[in-house]
Amino acid sequence: MTATSFTAVVSGDTTVTARGPVRDAAERMLGRLWIDQVPVRLASEDPALWPSAGAAAGDGRTLCWPGQPGPSRALLPRVGELRATADAEGLTEVALLGRGAPARAARLIARNSAAGRPLTLLDSAEPGPVARLGADRDRLDRTMVVVTGDDTATETLRQILVRMFQDLDLSPAQIARRFVTVAEPGSASAKRANEAGHPLIEAPGRTPFGALSPYALVPAALAGTDVARLLDHAATVLPALTRPENNPGLVLGAILGGAARAGRPTVVLGDYPASLPGLADWVAVLLAEATGGRMLPLVQHGGLPVLPSDDVFLVTLDGRPRQDDATVTAPPSVQLVVWEYAAAVAAQLLGGDPLAPPPGAATPDPHAEPDPHAQPDPHATAPDVPAEESAASTVLIVGDPGQAVEVHTHDPVLGRATDLTGLFDALAERVGADGHLAIVAHLDPDRARGQGTQVRRLGALLAARCARPVTISWGSRYPAIGNDRRERGVYLVLTGNVVHDVPVPGRHYRLSRLQLARALAEARAARTGGRPVVRLHLQNRWAGLARLLESARGEA
Repeated sequence: MTATSFTAVVSGDTTVTARGPVRDAAERMLGRLWIDQVPVRLASEDPALWPSAGAAAGDGRTLCWPGQPGPSRALLPRVGELRATADAEGLTEVALLGRGAPARAARLIARNSAAGRPLTLLDSAEPGPVARLGADRDRLDRTMVVVTGDDTATETLRQILVRMFQDLDLSPAQIARRFVTVAEPGSASAKRANEAGHPLIEAPGRTPFGALSPYALVPAALAGTDVARLLDHAATVLPALTRPENNPGLVLGAILGGAARAGRPTVVLGDYPASLPGLADWVAVLLAEATGGRMLPLVQHGGLPVLPSDDVFLVTLDGRPRQDDATVTAPPSVQLVVWEYAAAVAAQLLGGDPLAPPPGAATPDPHAEPDPHAQPDPHATAPDVPAEESAASTVLIVGDPGQAVEVHTHDPVLGRATDLTGLFDALAERVGADGHLAIVAHLDPDRARGQGTQVRRLGALLAARCARPVTISWGSRYPAIGNDRRERGVYLVLTGNVVHDVPVPGRHYRLSRLQLARALAEARAARTGGRPVVRLHLQNRWAGLARLLESARGEA
C-alpha cells in the first residue's frame, strides 16, 4: 500500500488497484466487510446473507451464487454428449435465446474462445437478427438453439425458430434435437422442453451470477469452448477470495460499493483495445442487475466521452498504467469469478439483494390477441398503438411522410419542442446537473447490418450536449427502464418501422408488434414512476437516425 494507491495482487497476472478518493472510500469499506464476515459467508453460500437466498433455501431451491466454478463440472459429460451429437449432424453454429448477464457471459466466453464457432444472441423482439437467420437457409440448417430464458418473449422466439426448421422439411425428431433447454427443475421452460422432447439440462435458479453456470457454459460449450479448461483456470483464484489480504474480489467490491456510498454511483468501464472483447458489456449488465439499479454502469467504447463529475469514476479493464480511479487486470476466466464476487460485495454494501429477480417494466403477453376495439394512433405508421399511448400526449412529426421522425411525449417541457434540435435542448434541461439520459433502443443492435453504430454515435453527441452520463440499452436487454437510478433518469425510447418482419406462428401479428408493445410498456412504466420520457418513432430507420444525428450536431 502506498500513500496514493493500494493494490490486491493474487499473482503476476491478476491485480486490482485503486487510487485517490476511490481508494479512500474502499479502505473504509474493507474493515466493515470483514467484520460482517462477507468473504466467509459468500464462500459458504450462507442463505442468511440475502432475503432471496433464505427464501430459496426454505423452498428447497438452489440459486446461482457468484463465482462458483465447482458445481458446473457435473454437467461436463452431458454437454460433451450434446456437442458430439451436434458435430455428427453438422451443427456448427449456436443461437442462444436468453437474456441478462448469463447470456452476455455466454457470448463473451464464446467470442474469446479459440474454437471460434459463431454464437448469435437473440435476446429481444427485434426482428432483424431473426429474419437474417431465417433468410440464410444454409446457416439455419447448421444452427443449434439453446434456450435459457423463461419469459414469454423467449418462448415466442423459440416458436418462430421451430417454424423455420419446419420450413427446412426437418422431421419433428430432427427439430427436437436442434434445441437444448437449460432451466430450473419445475419451471415453465423445463416443462415446455419435456413436452417438446428437447434435451433438458437442469440448473439452479437463474440470477445475475451465471457466468460459470449452465446458463452460460452450455451454449459456450456447444459453440466450441473448452469448458473444462475454463473451469480449471477459474478455480485458481478461489483460495484468494477467502483470505483477508490480497483478495481481488473483496477489494474490487469495496471499490465499487465504497464509491457508490460516497456519492459516486456512476462507474465508467473503459473498454480499450487491449481489454477482453465484450468484457465491459457483460460487466455493465452484471452490475446493473446485481445492484438493482443502485449503480449506473456505462461502457466507454471510444465514442462516449468520459465527463468529469463528482458522481462518476472510471475503471480500466486492460491493466495499463493510467491515472484512472481503478484498474483491473486478470486472465479471462479469472475475470468472470472476480467481477461476480465484486458485484455481490458491492450489492451487499449498497443494501441490495443480488439474488432476487431484477425488477423491470411490465411486459405484455405476446400471445394475447390485439384488442380489436383499440384505436390506432393517427400519426403512427407502425403497428397499431394502444389508445392510451396517444391520450394526453404531444405528437410532433418531423420530416417527409415515410421518412419522418415521430415524437411522442407526455412531458410538458419536452412537449414544447418544435423541432428535434429543440427537443435535444429540452432533454438536456430535463437531465439537469445531476441526472442522466437513458437511451433505450428497440432497434437492430448489429453494428454492420443494423443500427448499432448510429445509436452509439447519437449517444456520444447527446452526452456532450447534456454534459452528463448517457446509457444505451437495446430493447429490454437488461432492466434499463424503472431500474436505472430510477429517481434521476430521463428516458429516450427509440422505435422504428421494420422492413423485414417475422410472423409469429399461430398469431395474427408479426414480431415487430411484440417489439412495439414492449417499448410502450417500458415507456409507461417509467412515466408512471414520474420520470420524463420521450419516444421517437422512425418511419424509416436509416433516414430517421441520420436526421437525429444531424440535429444532435446542430446541423438541422
